[in-house]
Amino acid sequence: MNDLQSLRLFGFIFGGIGSILLVVGIVLTLKTRSFVATSVITQGTVIDFKRRSKVYYPVVEFTPSSGDTTVFEANSGSSTPEFQMGQQVEILYSPQQPNDAVIHSWLNLWLLPATFTGMGAIFFLIGGVALLNSFP
Repeated sequence: MNDLQSLRLFGFIFGGIGSILLVVGIVLTLKTRSFVATSVITQGTVIDFKRRSKVYYPVVEFTPSSGDTTVFEANSGSSTPEFQMGQQVEILYSPQQPNDAVIHSWLNLWLLPATFTGMGAIFFLIGGVALLNSFP
């Protein structure tokens, strides 16, 4: 295999991986946008922390519009508790599924879509440049 063929293979692999990551990132972005657009904002109270390995996940209690108290565990945590017990936090929840609530922060909502989209774009561009340079 000569240098141009190796570069072409590299370009196809990076471009393909980048395409997959981009599609996943776009799907995650669209799902998050839809959730934010249809969700209700309310206040919740941090009532506990679940510790897994060395990460603390806040447990939040809130009362949705239905009036039934709901408790959920945040989907992101930190090595030191990000919140304090009894602290009020802004949350988003779906009126149809109040158990699928999230703490309203950029990190909780957009980190995963941004990471997949950004990495996908980088891999796609690297693969594209490699492919363009592999053809004489």
